[in-house]
Amino acid sequence: MMSWRMMAALLLLVEVGPAAAAPADLDVLLDNVREVVAPRCLVGPVAVFGTRAFPVITGRTGANRLPILAAAHYGKGRVVLSGHEGLYGTLERRDQRRLILNITTWLAGARGKQARVLVVDHPQVASPLAEAGFAVKRIAYDELLPSLKNADVLFLAGGRLTPRDQDKVIEAVARFVDQGGGWCDGIPGWGWLQLNPGLSLADDYGGNRLSARMGLAIADGWLDPTGPEGWLADRSGLTFSHASTALTALERHADGQAKLAKEELAQVSYTLSSACGAVPGDDRVLLPRLRRLVARKRPAVPLPKQPLSLAEPVGRIACVLQHAELRRAPVSRLRAHPAAAGFPGAVPASAPRVTATVTIDTAVPDWHSTGLYAAPGEPVEVQIPDEAVGAGLGLRIGSHTDTIWHHEEWRRFPEISRALPLTRAVTRCGNPFGGILYVTVPRGCRAGRVAVTIKGAVRMPLFVAGETTLEAWRTTIRHYPAPWAELATRKIILTVPAAVVRDLDDPEALMQVWDEGLDAIADLAGIPHERERPERICCDQQISGGYMHAGYPIMTHLDVPPLMVDRERLRTGGAKLCWGFWHELGHNYQSADWTFAGTGETTNNLFSLYCCERVSGEPVLKNAWLNVAERNQTVRDYFARGAKFAEWCRDPGLSLMFYAQLQQAFGWEAYQRLFADYRAANRKDLPTNDDEKRDQFLVRFSRVVGRNLGPFFTAWGIPTSEEARRSIEDLPLWLPPDFQNGLPITTGNGTATTGGRE
Repeated sequence: MMSWRMMAALLLLVEVGPAAAAPADLDVLLDNVREVVAPRCLVGPVAVFGTRAFPVITGRTGANRLPILAAAHYGKGRVVLSGHEGLYGTLERRDQRRLILNITTWLAGARGKQARVLVVDHPQVASPLAEAGFAVKRIAYDELLPSLKNADVLFLAGGRLTPRDQDKVIEAVARFVDQGGGWCDGIPGWGWLQLNPGLSLADDYGGNRLSARMGLAIADGWLDPTGPEGWLADRSGLTFSHASTALTALERHADGQAKLAKEELAQVSYTLSSACGAVPGDDRVLLPRLRRLVARKRPAVPLPKQPLSLAEPVGRIACVLQHAELRRAPVSRLRAHPAAAGFPGAVPASAPRVTATVTIDTAVPDWHSTGLYAAPGEPVEVQIPDEAVGAGLGLRIGSHTDTIWHHEEWRRFPEISRALPLTRAVTRCGNPFGGILYVTVPRGCRAGRVAVTIKGAVRMPLFVAGETTLEAWRTTIRHYPAPWAELATRKIILTVPAAVVRDLDDPEALMQVWDEGLDAIADLAGIPHERERPERICCDQQISGGYMHAGYPIMTHLDVPPLMVDRERLRTGGAKLCWGFWHELGHNYQSADWTFAGTGETTNNLFSLYCCERVSGEPVLKNAWLNVAERNQTVRDYFARGAKFAEWCRDPGLSLMFYAQLQQAFGWEAYQRLFADYRAANRKDLPTNDDEKRDQFLVRFSRVVGRNLGPFFTAWGIPTSEEARRSIEDLPLWLPPDFQNGLPITTGNGTATTGGRE
């Protein structure tokens, strides 16, 4: 709720604040629309900041709102942007078709259904528009410029405008709108960033270079639904999700003219942080006002012991502005950011800056550790041979790739790593936050072994199994001055604070335990022990989500490193200590072919169970995480309630009992053969949807173990097709008499299974 003081203050600002949407605009855009959906889509925000721009529908991030659909008047024309093209799909729903018609009607203005519609992108809109009576023409992108003179409304994806040689198209579309045309687009900013690493929405995304002049921009992140299935068209959250309105309120709050309530500060902070990360650097509407506000207040920086919360919106805005400015700054203006001292840490001024040459085997893709560290704010020089200039090599400064802009509290600066291409023989660069230096190699690179020379860096502790001697490690390497260290094998690399390895005497023995875990994962997956490249686990002050998360690298928190370097605890800790490691590594190896909806946090735990057994000698029936004694009651309750599949999907522990029963009955060998069966299949024979995934899992597992598992799946409530069940009727039925009690289960002759096949 908006406080009464704020409401009164905003009434006084009508003359100078941004223009709100005229009720007539929203009436047209939302006519007969109650809720819109975008199934399986992560819908992103749209930044609204222009005086003639306005939010239309908002999405939720916690208790706060940001626009997912917004519009603007520009000159004589109009624009509509959404945070995902999926909002223009699902045409079997009345509300979706209505939204497309409403958008086009509003963009057409007085022309109504006489408007001529050009569809370059978002082709799904063509059919409902044509059926409604609009003159619709689908064209290729290279036909756009000559076709604009015969169009009134344009559906065009802004991503096409990103190459700098498309600036003429940007100007042509801007003139088209200014003279009375309408333009519609939709894209998730996070998706574009994933496809364009190293580029920014603010300065590089072509759609924003066009729409920003209209007061709109595609922003990063994604938003949760506000209704049962999607996003309600209820006009909620429209006021403070407009960045200029939010900034006016914040300025008055900062000056003591009208205090914002706590929840209003949070909303203002989200709105402005999102917007100023999307607005191009040459913006003259929002950014100058934000810079003046930050300069007046001199806000704090985020530190581990002094986090920056939503209650400090000026400080958070300062971080967003600084991030954009640091990205644009030439290396001659490189300086250490004050937050770097808190994390990832400072480098002693007395530490020698060295020149070193490392050899990179480009047959191994992704990050290559160099054993060197860039001090915060200090440039390094990277030299590669002339013949490697076109090989696609890159440099990464910093292992902490998680961004935390979306968190309500920042315990470090939200984005601290940097990646850039090595497109010249000599590259000078740096990072205000410093970081480990990596040479990055694209998949399929054929440059052979490349010598890379790095000047101006600091040595860091790096142990490489099979290369680093224990004597060199103990006497010299572990004492190198950088704040971070790495322990590496050909299978896994650990990135930890250097402080935890200063007293580590035998990294070789430690890493043998980690290799055992990776070998166990490979054995269960049925793949070779030697990998294309090592997995990575990196520790961070604050990560993007969860306690740990999978990926490259796997990310975790700073309470974990002491365990990561403790061989004895890794060996004996089992699920109680090590479940998280094997769980996240399991995510990296689970296959979508045998992981259907509801089992994403379950099938990876097959690797967790297996690693606990192989590395720590903890059998499934005694696994501390599975906790059979407690979980058995969950199983009994589940069957007593009628074995509803939706409940099974919601509880990873419950669903894991199903998989564990199969393991106990048929052994790990059954899973190994099953996974091998999937890998050997032709792609065209593999499942393409969840129904097919469940069917194939039933049929393939039944064939592998030589038993008809249909009744077992049915009893557990797992849906399969009659066709799939009929296909295994030639096999002997398998349904243990006491499986509804959990584990252990007994075979048909009353013998408890111990993990072997019948």
